[in-house]
Amino acid sequence: MKTPLLFLSIIASAGTLSAREPVWVFNNGPDAKLISLGQGQLYHEAGLTKLIPTGTDLTLAVPMGSDEAFPADERPFFAVRYKYKTTVTQAGLFFTTDTLTALSDKSYSSFSVVGDNTWRTAVVDMRKFDHKNWTGTITSFRFDPTNPSDTDSIYQVSRLGFFPSEAEAQRFVETAVDAPDYSEPTEFVAPLERVLVPGGCLSDGFDRAEFMLQSTAIEHPSETTVVRFRPKDGSGDESVIPLCQTNRRGFTRFVAKKPGKYRLANEDVRLDDISSLAAKTQSAIQFAVARRLLDGVQDRKFRPNEPLSDPAWKLAVESLGEYDIHLKSEAKPATRAEAAAVLQTAIQTALGTAIDSRYTNEYFTRDRIRVGAWVSPRPEAIGKDFIEIYRSGGFDWIIAHGALAGSEHREMLLGDCDKHGVELVLGDGAYQDPAVATAEYFDHPCFAGTYVTDEPGTDQYDQLAAICNTYYRETGGKLPYINLLPMYANAAQLKYGASAAAIEYYDSDPDLYKKYCDSFCRKFDAPYICTDIYPLNWIEGRRVTYKDYCESINIIAASAREYDKDFWCCIQTFAWVPSKRTPTESEFRWQSYCMLSFGCKGLLCWTYAGDRPECPSLITAEGQRTNAWYDAAMVFKEIRKISDAFVRYRNIGALAHRCTDETPYLKFSNPVRAFPTIEEIQCDDPLLVGCFAGKDGPATALTVVNMSELEAVKTAHVRMKIAGPTVVAWPRGQRTVLNPDADGFYHLTLSSGEGIFVEVE
Repeated sequence: MKTPLLFLSIIASAGTLSAREPVWVFNNGPDAKLISLGQGQLYHEAGLTKLIPTGTDLTLAVPMGSDEAFPADERPFFAVRYKYKTTVTQAGLFFTTDTLTALSDKSYSSFSVVGDNTWRTAVVDMRKFDHKNWTGTITSFRFDPTNPSDTDSIYQVSRLGFFPSEAEAQRFVETAVDAPDYSEPTEFVAPLERVLVPGGCLSDGFDRAEFMLQSTAIEHPSETTVVRFRPKDGSGDESVIPLCQTNRRGFTRFVAKKPGKYRLANEDVRLDDISSLAAKTQSAIQFAVARRLLDGVQDRKFRPNEPLSDPAWKLAVESLGEYDIHLKSEAKPATRAEAAAVLQTAIQTALGTAIDSRYTNEYFTRDRIRVGAWVSPRPEAIGKDFIEIYRSGGFDWIIAHGALAGSEHREMLLGDCDKHGVELVLGDGAYQDPAVATAEYFDHPCFAGTYVTDEPGTDQYDQLAAICNTYYRETGGKLPYINLLPMYANAAQLKYGASAAAIEYYDSDPDLYKKYCDSFCRKFDAPYICTDIYPLNWIEGRRVTYKDYCESINIIAASAREYDKDFWCCIQTFAWVPSKRTPTESEFRWQSYCMLSFGCKGLLCWTYAGDRPECPSLITAEGQRTNAWYDAAMVFKEIRKISDAFVRYRNIGALAHRCTDETPYLKFSNPVRAFPTIEEIQCDDPLLVGCFAGKDGPATALTVVNMSELEAVKTAHVRMKIAGPTVVAWPRGQRTVLNPDADGFYHLTLSSGEGIFVEVE
């Protein structure tokens, strides 16, 4: 249905005023492209907007610039027009103001919705909620179509906005045009398939099933798996749809232009003269031949190096031209093999299935010190170079959450992580049905796993272990990511989860925390254990270190060693409350080397992106790099330089030197009592020493960290007698062979916060 001209003028006006008027028109309007989803997929069906949850926390946001903020008292009414198919009966709105600068429960505004699959409207007076925070200037908002969401629901949101009066709000929702516009292209999505229907191919009364696969089941999917089509009227022979691809997990994308029967089939493409070619070239040839794009195959001979004939190229160009892939302007490939590669690339680009990476999955998952971050930026912070900048800071691992993990950014995110060598854990809720939910992007070499939850208690372990172990098994070893509580959580939190109380520095119980960590290691199959520890405090204007810092690392690291799991940890990255501080370069380095001393192989930042203007992290809420970004980058690039050497050893624990009541943060239980590599240490200052044994052979290694209180800014001068003919140190990531003095001592000078990795061969 075409939108009336008068209404188009109204929509154009709304779009033109969007910088001033906080209203957004999605269906048959200009603003669908602005939607940013969390834990959901965004689809466009004939001009209408559809949201499909991928997890339990579907969220919708649109960017608001500073010029789009508005006084709360001038627009107290929120209105939304929606059509839900769901059993959940509550929706919610979060907002920020000039004084309430982060989304939180302080602004949560819940209202009732009806999920009976009919168009409905809701108009809400924001002044009537108990929080009474609809005041000042509204600077952003987040709409939860339902709270919670579930993956069996379907949501359509036509339009929403904020208004001076209830009457104006009602007029806005009542003028919505929610009839489909069949001139617009449509996407149909179902488990294991995505179908693009070009504009003009649908009409009233169409049957969605007639444009989709009869079955997604196919054995051994490959480049020779195709979609076959027979018209609805049964006339004509069955044909092959050239624009189709089924990946190795069985997810199919194709273009459907007519109603009929669509089915998957494996074509017989046995060719005897391509086995000597590169695997990538063989794949392209089989891909093109299976889609009937290059004729001339006789007696199972493709003749890859023969010149490409004009008729063969013309036929291929015309076939793809019917699907708006125009190759006439392209230079004709010289050989038949080159033509196959061009055709495969053209089809994959049109379908959005092209994968361009010089890195293999084996590269992404190699043993190393991972350097990563929890990344959940505001939509306005996500630019085209977001991952490139992230990678330039020394990061090679990312937990993408919120808007960054949403469908509108996912293709860019996967492609850029492939391109820049960043291992990707997606926070899209796909852990609930992993074999199906991850299938569409599974072939991307960067894809490493799915975020599950943060800081659970032991009461949740059995349920989460069932989810995570199924995920780990069905995805062939992809990671279901969970972050555990730190040792300073209280007993109630260790049992019931972080929500049992605010995380504070309680009187910790190392024995209880050890049981918490051991239980995780026993119940969960994934080969890691991870927590967060934030030690850098401000107390009465002085820098003070969390008193149980090393013990809190030691306890979880001991569990990791005992159960043969990698130990990862989120380090402090910014000051989110007045009692915390944003680390300097030396403090990033100090945290990193303290972690390495206990064998940590995953350094994670919480959080990469600030969500409040007054509390930026490594980047601001608008996406600008802060001084802390550059400080962290210096350290993380240094860590990356020692990574290959570091992972040749296994950690056997750590020991403390000159630990006194003045350095409570250096105290920890069960230190290494004997490490024959170190014969003597001479140093007047406190040190943390990590002890390592070679995985293959007799070599050993150690770390040494200056543990003087960071407030003192004190340099440590270390003399060590080391048993071994060759001693190689890595100061600031530079490999340096050390020589002893006349008395057999090696000298190390460690500035405040400095650490160093040393190999002994």
